[in-house]
Amino acid sequence: MKIKNKLDRYLTDKNYKITYFKDYINIDNYIEIIDFSSSSVKIRHNSGITEIIGNNLVVNKMVDCELLITGEVYEIKLK
Repeated sequence: MKIKNKLDRYLTDKNYKITYFKDYINIDNYIEIIDFSSSSVKIRHNSGITEIIGNNLVVNKMVDCELLITGEVYEIKLK
């Protein structure tokens, strides 16, 4: 029963979530990409705007409300 509950929470979760790893950033439940370049990505979500600043930023995956960004990340600003 625990696995079913965890899976249900995962599938119905609508909260904005950003997960930073060494080589990439995974973003869940965003609304839209406002601006994108190789040095900056601005993303609108239900709590405001997140700006990712770096070098050689690339969107590697864009599925429904999930985004995967790779590159050198220098700063993440939450506005």
